[in-house]
Amino acid sequence: MAGWRGRGRGRGLCATLLAVLTLLSVTHSVRITKLRVPRTYTLLRDHEPDPLVLDCEVEIGPREQGFVLKWLFNNHSIYQWIPSVKGFAMGFMKSKIDTKIFTMESSPGVISIKNPNWNMTGEYTCAVQTFESTDKRSARLQIIVPESDFMLEARMSGSRLDVDVMCAVQHVFPQPMLSVMFDTHILDSVLTQLDQDPSGLYSMTVRTRIPRDQLESPTPITCAFILIGTNYTKRRETIFYEA
Repeated sequence: MAGWRGRGRGRGLCATLLAVLTLLSVTHSVRITKLRVPRTYTLLRDHEPDPLVLDCEVEIGPREQGFVLKWLFNNHSIYQWIPSVKGFAMGFMKSKIDTKIFTMESSPGVISIKNPNWNMTGEYTCAVQTFESTDKRSARLQIIVPESDFMLEARMSGSRLDVDVMCAVQHVFPQPMLSVMFDTHILDSVLTQLDQDPSGLYSMTVRTRIPRDQLESPTPITCAFILIGTNYTKRRETIFYEA
């Protein structure tokens, strides 16, 4: 019985020691406590864009040494902060990240991106490390570019047996999805044209033909589009009248 009690005390001592070591490793490690990356950022037309600010809050144990913080975009390094030289940008965002503002000891994980563009859509990762430990977190950011124009037209065909409908959205990002409806019916027999200009923005046009005998006069015809992967959506409506 004494032997069993001794073994029990031994197991209890090991468990206590393991708990203490675990607590010490948590207390004296580097870890990210909060990552601030907006889910979406909208580039308003005819407005100077506000800086895109990302933040990575870090907690460092008192015994940690060799601290380094990095920001990565789609797994490519864009920024690094170390105590001896503070922050510096690199890669294709070298001229975009403002390193003069956020280089203080109290906020090494804050970066400000000047004049953001649609091609900054992607995954942003904050990675921290010391000689003893590492941590990282990631979040996806979607840049939205609103439309420069959104048109809907409905007119009688030359034969007067059909109504021709055209809907178009121009210069958006990400890729749009257009749908045409009348009397709550979504039309699936449409011709679609999708283009991407040299700047990376999308334009889409859909055309369809509705038999005249399916339309009463007046009838509302609606076109709606959504930017894929976002909650950005717009609608246009026109009323068809028989002339």
